[in-house]
Amino acid sequence: MEGRIKRLEREWDHPANPGSDPETVELWTSLWTAAGMDESLAKAAALEFLIHCRSTGEKPTIAALNKWAHAGSNG
Repeated sequence: MEGRIKRLEREWDHPANPGSDPETVELWTSLWTAAGMDESLAKAAALEFLIHCRSTGEKPTIAALNKWAHAGSNG
């Protein structure tokens, strides 16, 4: 899991693709940890969601999260 988080953080920090500030990552991580997910899994999920939003141009909202989660369950 640690390697996955590091890979996502590197992708997030790439100069051509500046990511959100650390507070935004922590906010989205906290949603998963509040639901009982392990913190390392929650951070990876948050980073993947935020990267998805950035790549699609979608704002990171609860509605976007629900759409993303639903699309992932159909894949």
